[in-house]
Amino acid sequence: MTSVQVAGEALVDIVNSRPYPGGSPLNVAVGLGRLGDEVMLQTDIGADEHGRSILEHLQESGVSLAPNSITDRATSTAAVTLDSMGNPTYDFQLEWLLDSIVPTEAQILHTGSIAAFTEPGFSRIHEVFAASGTEQLRSYDPNLRPALADKRRTVISRVEKLCALSHVVKLSDEDALWLYPGWDTARVLEHLLDRGAKLAIMTFGVRGCEARTERLEVTIPSLQVSVADTVGAGDAFVSGLLHAIGNGPLLHALVTDAALDETDLESALRTASLSAALTVQKIGANPPTLAELTSCLASVEF
Repeated sequence: MTSVQVAGEALVDIVNSRPYPGGSPLNVAVGLGRLGDEVMLQTDIGADEHGRSILEHLQESGVSLAPNSITDRATSTAAVTLDSMGNPTYDFQLEWLLDSIVPTEAQILHTGSIAAFTEPGFSRIHEVFAASGTEQLRSYDPNLRPALADKRRTVISRVEKLCALSHVVKLSDEDALWLYPGWDTARVLEHLLDRGAKLAIMTFGVRGCEARTERLEVTIPSLQVSVADTVGAGDAFVSGLLHAIGNGPLLHALVTDAALDETDLESALRTASLSAALTVQKIGANPPTLAELTSCLASVEF
């Protein structure tokens, strides 16, 4: 079991007038909790109906809520619209200060998405990443929401500052297109490594993922499955990835800057890809349990 600290937003997605707990960091925390890891989410939620539904969702998945995460502000929401392919767009109503984000001794520290590129979240998260101990693995998924990016140059600067403090950076091809238009995959991943990341990964939805380190290049195809919707797929990829890293030899290798074994990296990426594949077969951000993931890992071929 790996201890994980996840910092960032928790909110309620409103889909067809129905509320569902969501937010990228929350989804990652829930995914890790369902996989049996020891997870604490540092966030802001209100003492209201939406906040109570989030708290219940976390408890059901074995995730603890950090002290000072329940505030007197309203719980943030995102109105979700799905297109014909099940891809979501969001209209956000955000309320947070993120006073709960403080350093811990967890083995892994993860952040991403809205709270990591908007204020006041960015400054608080950046401070915690900068203060992180040498034995703590830091993970970052930009998971950008361009509608909330007031100044593109500022957002890029914030993303790259967190990349420079992270061992693992995972971004989608959509993130890469917004951050670095016209760049190919190799250039983007090499740029992230140059900024300071030890492991840089880009996901391509149905086309799988590509990962690079200083010495390795690994490509993993995605599994061909029936897609209900893609909500939370990237977050499930991250939770599967961090679970595999934390419960295998990659954790020590990444934090000590040792050479990564290609077979170990391929195995972690397959676990991440399968976690995402299991999630897209369900409605909403509904990542797999450890039993579901383990059963499928034993039977599927990439």
